[in-house]
Amino acid sequence: MKLTRKKIDSTAESIGEILRKPVSYKVPVNQRDFAWTDEEIDLLWTDLTTALRNGRTQYFLGAIVVSPNEDDPTILEIVDGQQRMAALSMIFAAIADAWRKAGESTRADDIGRDFLGVRDRRTRELVPKLSLNETNDPVFQRVVHGNHKPTASEKKSWPKSNKLLAAAFDRIKIKLDAWLKGQSDVEETLIELEEYLDTNANVIRIEVGDESDAFVIFETLNDRGLELAVSDLVKNYLFSLADTHLDLFKKHWADISLLVGSENLTAFLRHLWLSEHEVVRDKELYRSLRTRIKSKPAARQFVERLRRVADLYAALMNTDHPYWADFPPEARKYLEALLLFKVSQFRPLALAVMEGGTPEQVTKMLRQMVVISFRYTMVSSLNANELERTYSDAALSIRKNSTRNPQAIFKLIKDVYVEDKRFGEDFATRSFAKSQIARYVLIELNNSMEKDAAKGAKGDAVSLEHILPKNPSGSWAAALRSADDPDEWVEQIGNLTLLEKKVNRGLGNKDFATKKSKGYGPSELAINTDVAAKSSWTWKEIQARSTALAGVASNVWKLAY
Repeated sequence: MKLTRKKIDSTAESIGEILRKPVSYKVPVNQRDFAWTDEEIDLLWTDLTTALRNGRTQYFLGAIVVSPNEDDPTILEIVDGQQRMAALSMIFAAIADAWRKAGESTRADDIGRDFLGVRDRRTRELVPKLSLNETNDPVFQRVVHGNHKPTASEKKSWPKSNKLLAAAFDRIKIKLDAWLKGQSDVEETLIELEEYLDTNANVIRIEVGDESDAFVIFETLNDRGLELAVSDLVKNYLFSLADTHLDLFKKHWADISLLVGSENLTAFLRHLWLSEHEVVRDKELYRSLRTRIKSKPAARQFVERLRRVADLYAALMNTDHPYWADFPPEARKYLEALLLFKVSQFRPLALAVMEGGTPEQVTKMLRQMVVISFRYTMVSSLNANELERTYSDAALSIRKNSTRNPQAIFKLIKDVYVEDKRFGEDFATRSFAKSQIARYVLIELNNSMEKDAAKGAKGDAVSLEHILPKNPSGSWAAALRSADDPDEWVEQIGNLTLLEKKVNRGLGNKDFATKKSKGYGPSELAINTDVAAKSSWTWKEIQARSTALAGVASNVWKLAY
């Protein structure tokens, strides 16, 4: 006979009380990956140590929501609070590590037994008090519990969340070492910190009967203004409709999280929604989705749809994704530019074209996105909301009419194509302070000027050069008018160029005549021809060259349909 559980139960408990219970805590497979950065770790550490130093009898850490595991009564699944629990476990592990370094292995073992895990008497295997999700747990157990020190090459293959996890543990150990160095009695300080975490650091532990109740808790917490990811709300709502398909929902969600990255889940959900339904902001997505997906079959269809589209969305974030294997090289080049621009508004439209479009159609669409993004966002800095709405409307039209040729797409998005006059004016006066963007622009301009395509500038062979240096020497005194702000001229496109790395060595802030004779003159890059022809370099030359390059740019980033 199955026992009837209370639906929702909440109690105030110390961290020690929670971890000493004869249960272990597990982060379900569907929960998001570890996401804390140095900022969150530093805040937790500062708050904790300040509370200890000021003698506060209680340090409140918020709420932790848990749900019984259906198959094992000794396991509680963490519905919310896994980031804090992981960080607190790291602090206990760092304290144990400090005891070992001090030669106190017994005390280190005591911490392990009380707060981190125990060894099974039969198998002698460590049964951890806390297990993270499938992505993070192997690294969490090896690095935090096992004290494994990963190599740089090992970390290179890890997903972002595992890198954050290892960095968080390193950060905590650094913080603890610095804390101990400022204390006269290290042993007493370690004991005080351990005891404070054990008995004075408190949470509200909310235990729900099952995952459907967990969904209710998520809604309640969100309504009260706690910071929950929209993707968490969506996930828990969908899971509340899973019925007998919960395991399938969990598997699909874990696959989706792995493909697009847990940190990108909300963006993925919203971009697909914009591509298929309507324009919504992040905070509106959850309620919009609930109004459309109300039944169990609809929830299942939507989760399966998310899983299919996640592959395409992942491809939009990675030029090495297998999706691009049969595409022409230009497709990767265009996607690389979009990633460099850090724009994502185009993705709803891209998804609509990628589903059912040919490689040629997708490639041409990507070029359209590069041109419009460069003109509208990178140069003219126009309203992003208007751009997003246009892309969403275009995606809906494409899905309805199944038309994916470039001419038809341009008709749908032509209102956000900045005309040449406005673009040229903005380009000529724009400051290109970000070196990666400046290099991209100059390489594209140079290669359009080259008569021989084989001589085009290659990114790894050229370096960015400021003709009027950022920190000019006295020889540049006459380059600007007395009232001019150098920063307004130095980063203008007319003052920027490329130089072969072998040519650029040692030029620095030399006078123009020297830079011309040793750099721009010997350079074989087309973009330096006009610079090498100048006898001096002042604001007038910068202004004239900016205008001239704007004319070239209008043809490089152009859509002619």
